Amino acid sequence: MPPKPILSAYGSQLAVVLLVALLSGRETVAQTSDPTPIRSRTVELHYRLAGAEPGTKVELWYTRDRGTTWQSAGIDEDGVSPFVFIAPAEGLYGFLLTLHGPTDTSTPPAAHETPQRWVFIDYNPPLAQWDAVEADDSFAAKRIVHMRWTAYDDHFAARPVALSFQSTVNGNWQVIDGSLPNTGRYDWTVPADVTAQVSLKLTVTDLGGHCVERIYGPVPVERWLKSPVPATQPAVATTRPASESDEAAFAGGVPAPAELEKRLKAQDLHRQGAWHLQNGRYAVAAERFREALEADPDLSVARCDLAGIYYLQQDYGKALELYNAILARDAKYIPALRGAALAQGALRQYPQTRDTLKKLLAIKENDAQAWFDLGDAMFMMGDALAARNDWTKASTVDPAAEAVTRKAKRRLELYGVNSSEASANGAR
Repeated sequence: MPPKPILSAYGSQLAVVLLVALLSGRETVAQTSDPTPIRSRTVELHYRLAGAEPGTKVELWYTRDRGTTWQSAGIDEDGVSPFVFIAPAEGLYGFLLTLHGPTDTSTPPAAHETPQRWVFIDYNPPLAQWDAVEADDSFAAKRIVHMRWTAYDDHFAARPVALSFQSTVNGNWQVIDGSLPNTGRYDWTVPADVTAQVSLKLTVTDLGGHCVERIYGPVPVERWLKSPVPATQPAVATTRPASESDEAAFAGGVPAPAELEKRLKAQDLHRQGAWHLQNGRYAVAAERFREALEADPDLSVARCDLAGIYYLQQDYGKALELYNAILARDAKYIPALRGAALAQGALRQYPQTRDTLKKLLAIKENDAQAWFDLGDAMFMMGDALAARNDWTKASTVDPAAEAVTRKAKRRLELYGVNSSEASANGAR
């Protein structure tokens, strides 16, 4: 579709050509009515003016509701292509340029006016993993393998999943199905000529053009002939090590299948939440953590991460409530102790902060950050000498904690203590 004329200015029809290119690679794409996938928050909008008078500038408008409303992204003040646009969020955008002459201003786009360019901005890749690959009980006769996976993204098409296999005999990947809905399950009949080993590939593609691949295997086909036991189980990939209470939850033998299914579902939901948390998407992460806790209320790591989100959102009371709930079950859960101390400090509960940090240090005495935070708490309580002792400890207890060491030394410089004085008094 050719670019449409934008404005008449000073008696001449000025044609604006809008081209979109990623900053990475600077690949310019041709004008089209179909949305262009953009895998970046930062987008360059390249334009060309024909017959414009000196001093003419362009203003960029964008819509996120298919032209119902428009917002200005500003004027390209230097008057030189490209216009750099920073997307406030992922999703479908329509772009349109208008012109500012030396003595006039541009006219905003009308409601439902057709954009010059549609793009779909998606800068987060999908989350994808194999959950299980199990041979059917009747594999020897039917050669059926049950494949299970988890894939998550805010912007999937209707059929974003592809499955492929690779055998030892033929090294090329062969498509099992190249266009599957994200149901998380597929029953595959292994070809009769695949008799040695087989590898499986899960491919997930989102609307932004991200393509994530996960390989499983190789697996000897002979294993499936001998046993219907699951070939793999999802690993517990948490943002921190599991606590003793998490491990104790499995004490006493293997849980019943229904209970195990709930726990594995909770772990999958926590993994999804952890990925969103790491990418700063707190609302989605919090929802996944809540869903994980609904499936398994004893999953302390999900409760701790949810508390961390409340802390980041400055809801310190709610964060402390969740941290205390964890500590009621496991008084030695270090992430909860650390989080509770931070929340107590934010609430100016300095004596409680002191007590919590001392409990943490009784478990992990070389924790430089805990010593540093304890020094801050003591200082806020008016005990400057104790604070300096704790900061001195923080600066020496763990040589690997370089950032904490620098902060502690800076505290000591600011509050006028020398090392010999602090050493003579000793740490409590």
